Amino acid sequence: MYLQIFDRIQQTVMHTESHLFSPYEQQTLVEFSNLDRHSRYLYTRIFMRKQAWLRTSSLNYGEQMVIDQSCKYLTTQPNTEPFLHSETNISSCEDALSLLLLPELKTLAKKKGIKQVSKPKEFLCAALLKTIKQRTVTSFFQKNKGDSVQQRQDEFIKSVLQVTGPVVRLNPLVSELFERLHLVFFRSATHLGDSNSIKSAVLSEIGQIRFPSYTVMRSPDLFASRDAVVQYKQLVEVGYEMEVLLTSLVKETEQHMKGWEMFVEHQSEWHMLLETLRRPKSPAQKVGGIEQMSRVYWRRHFTAGWALARIAERGARFAANTKQFARERDVLESLLSQDAFRLGKRGEWHERLILLHTTHLRPKGTSVEARAQTAEALERAKRACVRALDDVHVNRISLHAISRQLRTIETKLGVSPDERVEHPRMCVEWQMPLERVVFGMRVRNIRRGPSVWDGSDGIPCSVEQLALWRYRELGYTGIHSENTLVTTLFVLLFWDIVFCPLPGVLDTEYQSQPLDMGSESFYFSRRAMIEQRLAEISDGHFVQSIGDVYEKQHGVECVGVSWDLPCDQLQTIASCLGGQRLSAICRVLATEYRLKRSGFPDLCLWNAQTKHILFAEVKGPNDKLSETQRDWLDILVTSKIDVEVCHVRDGDARDTENV
Repeated sequence: MYLQIFDRIQQTVMHTESHLFSPYEQQTLVEFSNLDRHSRYLYTRIFMRKQAWLRTSSLNYGEQMVIDQSCKYLTTQPNTEPFLHSETNISSCEDALSLLLLPELKTLAKKKGIKQVSKPKEFLCAALLKTIKQRTVTSFFQKNKGDSVQQRQDEFIKSVLQVTGPVVRLNPLVSELFERLHLVFFRSATHLGDSNSIKSAVLSEIGQIRFPSYTVMRSPDLFASRDAVVQYKQLVEVGYEMEVLLTSLVKETEQHMKGWEMFVEHQSEWHMLLETLRRPKSPAQKVGGIEQMSRVYWRRHFTAGWALARIAERGARFAANTKQFARERDVLESLLSQDAFRLGKRGEWHERLILLHTTHLRPKGTSVEARAQTAEALERAKRACVRALDDVHVNRISLHAISRQLRTIETKLGVSPDERVEHPRMCVEWQMPLERVVFGMRVRNIRRGPSVWDGSDGIPCSVEQLALWRYRELGYTGIHSENTLVTTLFVLLFWDIVFCPLPGVLDTEYQSQPLDMGSESFYFSRRAMIEQRLAEISDGHFVQSIGDVYEKQHGVECVGVSWDLPCDQLQTIASCLGGQRLSAICRVLATEYRLKRSGFPDLCLWNAQTKHILFAEVKGPNDKLSETQRDWLDILVTSKIDVEVCHVRDGDARDTENV
């Protein structure tokens, strides 16, 4: 199946997007197609593995004799680059050592006179490399015999290969071509830790999973040219490497400095892009926002500009982690100076910039001069707040944070209440729901991870399950569903709209969601259809729709949908919500799916007889509400949906519970 998927990828891309590959690259792909089936299958399996040297004896993809013959074909191509490199291409002792297992390393170390063979692999490798650089006493006096470092390296590699036997590795030049081919097909860099696309395609072909049925509409002009694809791929790879470095602990300064230097290497490209965006444009060339140019905006995800914006964003984070706050400010200002890329992140950039002005770039000390500089810094922060409130791309969560920042700054500046900034987009306070306190006995011997409690049936349970027991005592039927419930209802009700065949979002038959599902352009690309469906839901047309889609699509791999939720249960919950309230929840997910696919209350509780429904966010001791959770609670309260925060406390005091 791997070979079948490989062939389909090549045929699909070459049929409509062959212009993205040079004549030589196209010839290489033709040569690959002309190889026998065994050789092509072996290459596909090696391609799916890590880019490292492999012993041919470890390639368990058929009979060894056939594998050896396939390796011979793949390492010797008369007209193009070989698809694989053989052991003759090993030029470094480090590569050779990587092939040895620990017992083999120990044996080789003993032969080289290394005594501490019980040490870890890293130590043995370093000791063996050291022996290569040192000349023996005998060779020192035999100067005319020749004993250069290169000769010793060659002998060492030869001794390793006597242990391993023949080895192969992907030819980087050819594997880069296939990586780019897959990038064009899947519209994602599958070689950067995202091999799920290929694996899912294989599982689909063998019937292990089913993808939704939809009309594939590939966009042959998504990438402008071969150079555009090459540049985009290179920048995406840089961004991925920076993302990996960001997982390092903040105290690992060297790793974060490396990430910052990677941004500096691309800083000139970023500034050139910004300069291009600032140039006056004709009406036809003008860069528009999401509302006016939603599909055009989505296509920018596949441009070098988008990848550069991601690099700049990560560069700002590295500057913060290395305490280069002035440089971080400059990078954030550059990101906010453009409105072509990553608009959904602008709220976060504004928040961080305001914090820099009020804290990290604020002068220290109590002198007159320091106080004056502090006042200037706070004034700059105040102006940054107003600019953020004026930014139409800032989301609700950031608006709340920025509004609170502004009020704090005004207090520090001594601004009187009647002189404070009033802005139509200010959101200072969340509308919070009622709160309930319940008690339970916490299992004391659990120190790490989520808290564990004694359940009503004597079996240890989670804090959410304990709260669910308490609500059942009050006559509710309930489930612990979090966001799964509302995302499932949303996708079932909007199934045909989610998988509406729009150019550039359903490009392969192996998708569980449109490519723009989590982007800012999802709603605006389908606005008319979404608004019509929301109106239908408000009018009460939804129970039958849920049942029809559930029955027809059950088991299909689809983002946001949990088939573990029974259809009758979903219909009951939807009925209890009613059309208008269900429509309000669906509107939130349709417009801000990426932000709102988390943070929904933990429990859904209902009474089928009275049609009463209640959502509850459960918090154990010392747990706090996140900003996303506060936003969902505010939305539910505003939509007149009963919701409360349930605090679980440790102790046996049920008689004092709020009921």
